[in-house]
Amino acid sequence: SNLPVSGPGPTSSTSQPSGLASLLGPSGNPPMSMSLTKSFSLSLNDLSSCDLLSTSSQHEEVCAKVLVRTGDQILSGKQLQEFCLGSVTISQRTDWTCLDSLVAKTFQDYLSQVDPTGSLGLTCDSLHMYQLNQGVQRTIGGDRPQVLPHQCLGSGPVQIFATLKGLREKSVDSLVFETLIPKPMMLHYISLLMKHRRLVLSGPSGTGKTYLAQHLAHYLLQRSQIDTSDSDHESCDLQLYLSNLANQIDRESGGEVPLVVVIDDISDSAAITELVNGALTCKYHKCPYIIGTTNQPVRMTSNHGLHLSFRMVTFSNNVEPANGFLLRYLHRKAVEAHQEEERDPTHRQTLLRVLDWIPQLWYHLHAFLEKHSTSDFLIGPCFFLSCPVSVAEFRQWFIDLWNHSIIPYLQEGAKDGIKVHGQKAVWEDPVEWVRGTLPWPNAQQDQARLFHLPPPSIGLPSEEKKPPKDTPPPSTLESDPLMAMLLKLQESANYIESPEREGCLDPSLQTTL
Repeated sequence: SNLPVSGPGPTSSTSQPSGLASLLGPSGNPPMSMSLTKSFSLSLNDLSSCDLLSTSSQHEEVCAKVLVRTGDQILSGKQLQEFCLGSVTISQRTDWTCLDSLVAKTFQDYLSQVDPTGSLGLTCDSLHMYQLNQGVQRTIGGDRPQVLPHQCLGSGPVQIFATLKGLREKSVDSLVFETLIPKPMMLHYISLLMKHRRLVLSGPSGTGKTYLAQHLAHYLLQRSQIDTSDSDHESCDLQLYLSNLANQIDRESGGEVPLVVVIDDISDSAAITELVNGALTCKYHKCPYIIGTTNQPVRMTSNHGLHLSFRMVTFSNNVEPANGFLLRYLHRKAVEAHQEEERDPTHRQTLLRVLDWIPQLWYHLHAFLEKHSTSDFLIGPCFFLSCPVSVAEFRQWFIDLWNHSIIPYLQEGAKDGIKVHGQKAVWEDPVEWVRGTLPWPNAQQDQARLFHLPPPSIGLPSEEKKPPKDTPPPSTLESDPLMAMLLKLQESANYIESPEREGCLDPSLQTTL
C-alpha cells in the first residue's frame, strides 16, 4: 500500500474538487486574513508599507526563495525534505517584522492553494522559525537578531529555510504538512499508539496505509530521541523474530530492542493476533510499538481477538484521509511546478485543468467499482500519484495508464462482482465518460486510443462445474459433428486395441466407420 502517495482536500463527505485553475490563476479576491502570534505587530494588511520600501529601492532588492524543511535526520535517520513555498523580496530597508510577515504570507498563500478547504488544520501559527543563508535564525515571535535581514544573505542564490512546529514544540504541524494528512486525524492515530501501543490500519489497497505506518514509526523514533538504523526482517520468520524479541525483553539483556515493529500487508489477521499475543507476553510497557497494515476487511466477531490486542483504523476512499489526499497532492505538484519554471499563462491554465480532472476521474472509477465489483475491490489514489506536470507528458502517461493498468484492474473487479453478486446494475463502459471529458487540447484524436471495457460474461459461475478435460460438454457434442466423429473414432481405436473386445463394436461406431 504505497503510496507516496496524489494527494489532497475534500472533507469526509465526498464532493467534486474545487478547480485548480481558480486557485492558482489570477484572482480578484482580497488577501486572506490570518491569525499570527501575539508578538506580530504587523498584519498582512500592513504589507503595503514593505512593498513601498522595496519598490523605492529596486536596485537593492534581492529575491529569496522560501522553502519548508521537514524531518529530523539526526534523530530519525530520515532524509530531510524540502518544499518550495514561493519567493519574497528583501531590500536594505526590510526589517525582521516585515520579513516575518512576508514569510507568513507566502506560507498562507501556499496553504490556500494546496489545501483550499482548510482540511489540514494548518495556519501561520504553524511556523516556528526560519533561517537565512548565513545561518542567522529567526524564531517567530522571539528576539530579533542585531543585524538586518539583508546583512545575512551572503553571496549566491538567496534561500530562506522555514521550519514548522514539531516535537520540540509539542506539535504535529510539521508531520501534517509533510504527509498531507489532516491534523485531527494525525493526533488521533498518535493517541491510539501512545495509549495502546498496537495499531492496525485496515482498508483497500492504495489508500496510503503503508505510507502512514512508516511516518508514524519515524515519529515515534523522533519522540523517543533514539538514533536507530532500519532493520529488514522481511525474509525471516516473523514468529521466530518476535519470540527472540520477547526472550530478549524478559532477560533484560540490554541488547538492541526495536522501538517500533511495522508488519506490512497482513493477510491473516487472526493468525497475526495469535502470533503477537503468543510471542509478546512479556512486560507490556517494554514491548515495542506494533503497527500493522492489511487489505483484508476485519470482522469483529466474538471469537476474534484482534480488536482486543490492537486498535483498528479503517481506511476508505470515501472519507479522509484517502479521499482528500489525492487532491492535496496534485495541488502541491502544480504549485511547485509553477514555481520551478515560469510558464505561459495559457499553458499553466491548461495544466491546471488537466490535473483538476484526475480527482473527477478517480471518483467516477470508484463509483463504477461500487456498482459492478465487491466491497473490497476498489481503486486507490496511488494509481495517479506519478502523473507528470507537463500536458504533453501527461497525455501519453494517461493513455498508457488507462490501457495497461486501469482497464485490466477494472476487468478483474467486474469479474469478481459477477461471481459474488451477479449483475447488480446496468453495464456502462467507463471509457465513454473518459472519452467525453479528456481535458487536454485536441483530445478527440486520442479518444480511439483508449481501450473499451467489455462487460464480463454472466455465465462465469457455471465454469466452476466443468466436466473432465478429456470430455467436452454435451452441447459441444451436439453442435459439432466433427468433434463427435473424432471421439467415436478414438473410442473405436480403444476397442480394436483390446483383444477381448474384437468383434464387439457398437453398431453406431460401425456405422460411423
